[in-house]
Amino acid sequence: MKLNLLSDVSSQALTAALEGAAARQAALADNIANVDTPGFVRSEVDFEKALATALDQARRAPSSLAQGLPALSLRKSKDFASPARVDGNNVNIDREMAALSRNALSYRAAGELLGARIRGLRAAINSSRR
Repeated sequence: MKLNLLSDVSSQALTAALEGAAARQAALADNIANVDTPGFVRSEVDFEKALATALDQARRAPSSLAQGLPALSLRKSKDFASPARVDGNNVNIDREMAALSRNALSYRAAGELLGARIRGLRAAINSSRR
């Protein structure tokens, strides 16, 4: 039996958060790159709700954790609700840049937390060898 030291719920959730933030980063970069493209409709990736649902399911049925958290939907969705300019483009560069900053902070926080978990495991393994 292969043991994965990062198969606990917290590590899986942090890994999913990193993947979700990376998908959001790609959508935001696409929006920013197309700020002057007539008719372009901005996209977004909202993975937090899917992650919260997966964690709630794991909490309710701990026996399902042996298979890990369910795969999250990291698809881009078009934002037709935001107001569009005369040329049909609805990208607001200020909004996108603010979202980019928030997303970078989220990604860094999840990465730091996952790194701390790995360092803790490494320290535990090294201390048991002494």
